[in-house]
Amino acid sequence: MKFKKIVPIILASLALSAALIGCSGGDTSTGSQTTDSSVTATTNASPEDIAAKIKESVTFTDMQPLSESDISSMYGIDLNDVAAFAGEIDSTGLRTDEFLIIEAKNSESADRILTKMKARQTQRMNEAKNYNPEGYATVQKSPVAKKGNYVYLFFSNDADTMVKILNENVK
Repeated sequence: MKFKKIVPIILASLALSAALIGCSGGDTSTGSQTTDSSVTATTNASPEDIAAKIKESVTFTDMQPLSESDISSMYGIDLNDVAAFAGEIDSTGLRTDEFLIIEAKNSESADRILTKMKARQTQRMNEAKNYNPEGYATVQKSPVAKKGNYVYLFFSNDADTMVKILNENVK
């Protein structure tokens, strides 16, 4: 007796499911979007994409990715100002190699982040001053700047190449 009552319910559920699936529209995408900067000249690449292109062109050794915790503790940057970021730092502590690209949420956030990054540059120069004159010179001449809502620091002998890559990907 129970079986006769359950079968129509199951069939009705299947029919309803089929109808809902059939009427859900023609968009079968999963919701993911690509951010290919070559598609539109006005689309900026993400910090992650820019960092990947930098790593393809510039040779780094013994680098480790920067985390949200690093952004907050090492740079003093408020994560509420950050839309996206990518960066790496020398993991040995022997070199001053370091890069960070942040897409700020707005222009005011970008200004605050730039101030924190300049303070980081001063800190790194003070750390390297007495024990690593070459590293000191590298950090001192390295760019810490912003372009639109993108803020970056490139402590590297290849900083010019890194800036060129950023400029090609941020309009």
